[in-house]
Amino acid sequence: MGCKELIESLRAAGDERVKAMRLEAEQEAERARAEAARRIAEIQAEHAAKRTAAAAAHAEHFLAEANGTVRQKRLLAERALADRLYGLARSSLAGLRNVGYRDMFTSFVQELPRFTWRTIRVNPADGALAREHFPDAEILFDKAITGGLEALSDDGQVKVVNTFEKRLERMWEEMLPEIMKEVMERFP
Repeated sequence: MGCKELIESLRAAGDERVKAMRLEAEQEAERARAEAARRIAEIQAEHAAKRTAAAAAHAEHFLAEANGTVRQKRLLAERALADRLYGLARSSLAGLRNVGYRDMFTSFVQELPRFTWRTIRVNPADGALAREHFPDAEILFDKAITGGLEALSDDGQVKVVNTFEKRLERMWEEMLPEIMKEVMERFP
């Protein structure tokens, strides 16, 4: 083999080697691009998951805050309704004086413990009834009492409040849940 043929053979071998190296480099570059694309996709997926988790956490926080506000407003509305219902109940106490009030007043007197009662406080319309049951007591009038009486013992140690208002006040906490239930059923 001559010099020319040797050079040609070396050139052909070199070209083949360059082609092989170029092919190998292109394959390596393709693997690197594929690896980079895979890693970018992973990072994007991680960031998307973090954004989704952060968005969910924010949504949960805002929803909890909104639910708290709703609960608070509902409680305030229920309290306002309960107060209004109590006011209506108090204003309707006068209707209890219409029928059988004399017997009711007598039953209130009979519920009193056996003491000598010095002072009796009643509605001005109940003056005659009070004098009839407590002839020796001082009878005081109070327009704030719708019905019933307040009695103070002779020694001032015992005071009994047996009025419509006090009875309503004592029973209100027991009555209110049932009233609220009925209101909520009628006006959902």
